[in-house]
Amino acid sequence: MGTVVENATAFIPATHYRASGPLLITHWGMSGPAILKLSSHAARHLSDCRYESPLAVNWLSMRDADVVEALQAIAISNPQKKVTTIRPFDLPSRLWDYLLEKTLGNHASCRWSELGKKELNRLANALCNDSYAISGRAVFKDEFVTCGGVSLQSVNPSTLESRHVHNLFFAGEILDIDGITGGFNFQAAWTTAYTVAKSICEKRE
Repeated sequence: MGTVVENATAFIPATHYRASGPLLITHWGMSGPAILKLSSHAARHLSDCRYESPLAVNWLSMRDADVVEALQAIAISNPQKKVTTIRPFDLPSRLWDYLLEKTLGNHASCRWSELGKKELNRLANALCNDSYAISGRAVFKDEFVTCGGVSLQSVNPSTLESRHVHNLFFAGEILDIDGITGGFNFQAAWTTAYTVAKSICEKRE
């Protein structure tokens, strides 16, 4: 809890949904820009899956092969040091210890010289393809943004009046527009509200 990784990539395996940026580990799961962006991009997919889905994290936003090469270089340069004492890529110490225990189990405190090719590959896979599961919404069922709504094809883009019902206007989150984080959506709500108010005033003149 409270651990931050500055440049992680979160993604949903077997889909094109992925997002990079700071990732925060909280008392209830994961958050931060990478997770917020991913949840925005994959909102409809997650809804279709009833919020049950695999989740993977590349803690380094690097290729597996490059990570294996970097780990091999560390092992060659520091054969007698314990793997717990050298944190590659400046990973937070608690995260590194967790990944070591998750990957190596009882051998998590071994020396770098004791890691074979198999162990190094497992470590690289944990760093680049760490597996988790999405199981439901947030603890308090709170969402930052509502996805979906009235199609933009159904409104006049200049006035936001319905193309089907005269004098019916739409603004805010009832429209099918959403941004990645809250600030974008506040701006969308203010802008569409202004557009609707202006349109109604012009109709009354």
